[in-house]
This record gives sequence, structure tokens and C-alpha cells, in this order.
Amino acid sequence: MQRFSSTISQRYQPGRDSSWFRFFCPPLMEKALAVAAACSITIFTIFIFFILFIVAAFISSFFFTSHFNYRKTPRPIVFPLKCPAGNLTRSCPGSYPTTFDTEGKPAVCPDYFRWIHEDLKPWEATGISRDMVERARGSAHFRLVIVKGKAYIEKYKKSIQTRDVFTIWGILQLLRRYPGKLPDLELMFDCDDRPVIKSDDYRGPNAAQAPPPPLFRYCGDPWTLDVVFPDWSFWGWTEINMKPWGNVLKDLKEGSSKTKWMEKEPYAYWKGNPLVAETRRDLLTCNVSDGQDWNARLFVQDWMLEAQQGYKQSDVSKQCTHRSTSHWESWKIKMEYVYDYMFHLLNEYAKLLRFEPSIPKGAEEVCAETMACPAEGVEKRFMMESLVNGPSVTTPCALPPPYDPQYLGAFLRTKINSMKQVERWEKKYWKNSTRTF
Repeated sequence: MQRFSSTISQRYQPGRDSSWFRFFCPPLMEKALAVAAACSITIFTIFIFFILFIVAAFISSFFFTSHFNYRKTPRPIVFPLKCPAGNLTRSCPGSYPTTFDTEGKPAVCPDYFRWIHEDLKPWEATGISRDMVERARGSAHFRLVIVKGKAYIEKYKKSIQTRDVFTIWGILQLLRRYPGKLPDLELMFDCDDRPVIKSDDYRGPNAAQAPPPPLFRYCGDPWTLDVVFPDWSFWGWTEINMKPWGNVLKDLKEGSSKTKWMEKEPYAYWKGNPLVAETRRDLLTCNVSDGQDWNARLFVQDWMLEAQQGYKQSDVSKQCTHRSTSHWESWKIKMEYVYDYMFHLLNEYAKLLRFEPSIPKGAEEVCAETMACPAEGVEKRFMMESLVNGPSVTTPCALPPPYDPQYLGAFLRTKINSMKQVERWEKKYWKNSTRTF
């Protein structure tokens, strides 16, 4: 038995005789034909409108999406170095952009960026005069001047190794990363380690009449007022064959992944030169010996011997064999944060200037080309590896506000008390050990 629907469909299939319908219902047939024609036109019109709507929607979506994506994530632009034949360029090309628009809402910088406010606090009330800057010249290795996005260097004396070279190189990469975003400024830079602007000289009854001179350097401590700046080794340390920081991080990640955590040595690890600081020499007393084992394995790094042997024992990527290292926290520093710290430090410093920066007569304009093109060997290789190829498409992270005074005071007191407690434990241990022996 056939279904009803099948029967009806067979009766009204195209090509079959429909004279019975025409014979019994001629008026109804005419109305049906008219309605069918009208419906056909209406359906056709709707179909054409629908197609046009789809096409229009596609075109609109294409242009909107393209425009939106461009505004949201603009493509990075690469500006390779322009080194002429012979690599003896002494001038800076004018092709690099002086401004570059970035998109997106910046994320908040890490909490340690708050120390920028603390380092600049000595000049918060008075600002920085030209006289203050000039008083820092006595121990400075060079003067940095930035005017209209261009860098100028006035050199006073040669630094240890290539510290000054790669410090200046790092600043130039900052200008390439954020062109046109740094204000005009002028500062003095000391490439030595130990800070020299003592706090006691500028407070109390014997304090100097004028505020302290602002002097930038790599190190600081609670007893000095030097302005701390990222050190040169982020862009490479040629004398010990240490690669730029971005490459070091990649090597560390690769080296650490070669050994599973449970297969690593269950000790704290440190390797370095103990002659540069008393604290390092004190650290060596925690090394394993016949009479004690503090679960630490500490090694002395002889850089002169290492240089003679081709730096085979100083590759940090091959030192990830222990579960804990004294430098683990510094490994977490990303290179973009190094640039953003420099950016905010220089911006906040420039806000304090009470004079118009100017280019000294003895200063020379410097750029990536004037430094990298004539460079040779490891120095050139590290410069090329750390070169910022073009402006950043994202904005710097947002500088957090200064520490709350009460919070900072409590933090510093806790730190001091913890250090004193450790010293008491240490004295007690050595006292008991003396009695035992």
C-alpha cells in the first residue's frame, strides 16, 4: 500500500496529463496560474535581494574586520641597518621613523617598577637644575643627551671593558623600540659598580646646601642615592662571552628542559667571582666541607682562566643541573620589561628637569648604524643579535604609583629584622661550633 503523499506526488509530477484539472475547474486554473506567476516573481525578487544582502554583508565584514584588526594589532615594521661598503659609516640615516602609533590598553608594569619613584624622590620637591647635573660630571664616564628623539654622547673617560659601549647601545635600542616617545633629557652616567652619592652627605646638620647630583649607574644600596639603571650585560658581555639577555633566556629554557626536576641535583647552586664583593666571599663559607653540608654547591669562577679555555665552563645554559640557583629570580626578567623600565625611568627623570637640554659642543650623534656597522667580532655579533628591528606595535606597560609610605616602611623594617635574625643564627651556630671543636 502506497503512502498518501506518494500518491499525490505521482499525480502531480511534471509531464503527466492534467486535462482533468483543466476540464472540471477552468476558473480555478486561471487563478492558480496567476497566483503561481505572482509567486514566482516574488520569490525571484526575494532571492535576488537575499543574494545582494549576502554579498553586501561579506564586503562590509571584510573591510570592517581588516580595519579593526589593523587598528587592534598593527603589523610590525622592520628597519634593517644600513651599513655602507666598508662599514665605516659616521652618520645616522634619516629613514628611521621619528614617531610611531601603538594600539591597545597597556598592562600594569611589575611591582618593582615602583622603585623608580623612590630612586627619584631626592629631587621630587626641588626638581633637577643644570648645576646639579654638572656636579655629577666628576665621576661620570659619559653624558647622554636626547633631543627630538636623537641621542648624543659626550665622553669623558673609558669604562671598564665594553660597559659604556653596550650601555649606549641599549639606550639606542630603546629609542628604536619607542621612537618619538622619550622627551628631551640630559644626564650623567657612571659605568662603575659601586655607588658614590652618599645619603649622609645630604641630610642631617652637616648636609650639603644643594640637593644631591643625579648620577646614573648599575648598582644602588640603602646608603646611597645613585639612580639605578639596567646594566650593560642585557645586550651582551663580550669579555666573558655572555650573549644578549633574550638569547640567554632561550638557552636557559632549553638547558633546563634537558633534565627532569627529580633528576637534578638536590642542592642550591652558585658560581661566580668572589673577589668582587665581601658578601660573595662570605657566601663561600656555606659550601660543603668535611665538617658541614648546607646542601649548597658553590664554585669559584676564574674569568682569566675561562677566557684562555674558550669559556667552556661558563655557559649558563649548562648550569641548570641543580634544583635551585641563586640567580633564578633574575632569569624571570623579560627583555620587554627591561626596555619599559628604562622608558619610565627616563620619562620620570625628564619631568624633574628645570632646564632645557642642549647638545654640548663635544658631543656626537650616535645611532645603531654608527655603532654596529664599524664593530667587529663578538661585539658586532652581540649588537646584531640584540638589535631592535623596528618600533614596538604595543605601548609600554603602565607605571604603577609610588609605594604607600607606611607599607614601604613596614617592608623595609621586616627586611632589616630578617637580616638581623639570620646574622644572630649565624653567630650562634659558629659559637656552638667553636665550643664543640
